Amino acid sequence: MNQKRQDHSISLFKENIYQSIIDSSFDAIICKTLDGIVLSWNPAAERIFGYTADEMIGESMLKIFPENKLREEAEILEKLRRGEVVEHFQTVRKHKTGRLIDISVTISPVFDALGTIVAASKIARDITEQVEAIRLSHEYRAIVESSEDAIYSVSLDGTITSWNNGAEHIFGFSASDILGKSISLLFDDDDQQADHILRKIKHHESLEHYKTTRKNRDGLVINVSETVSPLQDQTGTVIGGSIIARNITHDMQAQQLIWKQANYDNLTGLANRDLFLKSLCHEMEMVKESISRDNLVLLFLDLDNFKDFNDNYGHDFGDEVLRHAADVLTKTCRNADLIARYAGDEFIILLSGEFPQKDLKRFMDRLISKLNVPYPINGIDCRLSVSIGIVQYPNDADEISDLLKKADQAMYAAKAAGRNQYQFYVDDRSTTMSLD
Repeated sequence: MNQKRQDHSISLFKENIYQSIIDSSFDAIICKTLDGIVLSWNPAAERIFGYTADEMIGESMLKIFPENKLREEAEILEKLRRGEVVEHFQTVRKHKTGRLIDISVTISPVFDALGTIVAASKIARDITEQVEAIRLSHEYRAIVESSEDAIYSVSLDGTITSWNNGAEHIFGFSASDILGKSISLLFDDDDQQADHILRKIKHHESLEHYKTTRKNRDGLVINVSETVSPLQDQTGTVIGGSIIARNITHDMQAQQLIWKQANYDNLTGLANRDLFLKSLCHEMEMVKESISRDNLVLLFLDLDNFKDFNDNYGHDFGDEVLRHAADVLTKTCRNADLIARYAGDEFIILLSGEFPQKDLKRFMDRLISKLNVPYPINGIDCRLSVSIGIVQYPNDADEISDLLKKADQAMYAAKAAGRNQYQFYVDDRSTTMSLD
């Protein structure tokens, strides 16, 4: 009698332990008949699927199946009737609210004392977060691999640790060529930007849309816009950096072309009036602040009798004359001098640096002499003649408009005096120099 009582106590204890395990489990533990009717439903099942035990016991398991998964239940029950175990089967079930849940289930047959299969036990784990993480990981990988931008990562010492197809296209290095190599491969030998970028990463700092240059596999320089971000592990420790680089070489070239078209004369390649006036304004400000010089010398040139070239030989011939004049001016002036086509057959020059009067006169004589040298255009020897007005800032005028007006007056005075000469503007009077 005592032994029976003891055995009964042990049996009750085991049942309580098993029930406690089931009730405290984070996984849904469900028992169902071989027809799919729910016999038991633990608290975790309530939490995962949203239904209480009262709502599910006696109901079909199909209650939590999405329509496109209904066929699975018949297949699962058939395997159970054959005594098979369904292990770690990943599928989808439906929450009470209609929300879909990714789960991993293991389903086993339950045997009675005679070894007959009488029911099934099901353990279901909610893996929605893991599945979503994997999905996002695959999406991110697809995005990275399909991106036309270079997306790569580096360790804190500058070793390249990942390299997408866009990086291969932009820089010319395959992943096998560059993984494990230093980021310095993408920089000029004397470029300190790599160290600057790594310092930013180590200090948890980012760089956004940073325009710079990089070097491709062939050593060619390309323009890029980079975004650099630190990479952190789960503890928040910086372990490296991610770099997204976009090739903007064509954009930069297009911008340069637009800027050139807006600031340079299409016919002669010289600066146009707008660029010249902006530069003149800047130089006048520097003189006012006595930064680099005390005065400016401005030359206003007009080709004598240019209309005759157009009338006698046509406008194409006249265009060639203007190109030749621009070429002579460019070769005679210094690199730092600013030469512009002002309008029609008028040119304007801003001389750089200090110019003593004696040196200026010598330069003017040489300039006119160079323009006077005969030059063949379409088989015709063309000899240019030019009238030049000279003004100085701030001696002759304080404002751009006055300066240009007096330069124009001095130029017309040179024409009136016989052409092919230059004239200084001095207090509404003229000092004329001609080249005989």
